[in-house]
Amino acid sequence: MVPLSGNFGAEVPQADVSSLTDAALKRILLCLYGQRFVVLRTAGITKAQFVEFARRVGDPIRLSSDPDFPEIANITNVGIDAKARRLGAAHWHTDQSFRNQVSSITMLYSVKAPGHGGETKFCDMAGAYAALPEPTKRRIDDLTVVHRHGVSVAARPGDHVPIPPKGWDQSATVTHPLVRRHPITGQKTLYAITGTSQGIVGMEQAEAESLLHELCDHAFHDRFVARHKYRVNDLILWDNPTAMHSASPIAAATGPDDTRLLHRISLRGTPSVFPHEETVA
Repeated sequence: MVPLSGNFGAEVPQADVSSLTDAALKRILLCLYGQRFVVLRTAGITKAQFVEFARRVGDPIRLSSDPDFPEIANITNVGIDAKARRLGAAHWHTDQSFRNQVSSITMLYSVKAPGHGGETKFCDMAGAYAALPEPTKRRIDDLTVVHRHGVSVAARPGDHVPIPPKGWDQSATVTHPLVRRHPITGQKTLYAITGTSQGIVGMEQAEAESLLHELCDHAFHDRFVARHKYRVNDLILWDNPTAMHSASPIAAATGPDDTRLLHRISLRGTPSVFPHEETVA
């Protein structure tokens, strides 16, 4: 694993995901948990290989109506209504935080990469938590946040309105701890402080919004933010418990030079190489 040039993140050069041993996969995942996102530089993989690899890392969530690969969603700027769709993920969020069962890892495989634009930005929420003053940690450690799909009360400047899943009940509300322990490492991290956060259980709304904004202002400082520029055949994984992300807006494609096509898989559960009871000190 090689550190990337930004504040965090790592890459694995010449990665062959179809031949990874359990030991090699475990090393990659431990790097992921420490670096928040990992880029596997592949020579190209098929959809079948992508799904097979994903199933070793978690339980894929059904994302499409594709009869052969319902685990894979296509993210593209080809043939889209740029005004209606290009901004759907261009807001800071944590995948699946509006559901009771949250996401573990998200994967994107780059089939076509534009010359400019289309990056993904990441925020290190575990690093942001660790850097908080001790009195703030004591204040927030036992708080519970109310989540609902839609514009967060702590939305960041420039964030755009998220697109709901097809048929999703926009009034559906769930709760998650403001500070979670990572399911594998046990590390404490801020969780989904914007994106779907709508309030804090037992706290007056004005005070809750003020606290969430305060935490966001801290967490989205430049030192906790990194971005990835895709190359063709990149396979990127990010750790949803400890990393928020945001897409960079991109206009509709006009030709090969500005075309973007990513295959996305979202996962739940524990990777097969980690027994459910195993944690890493």
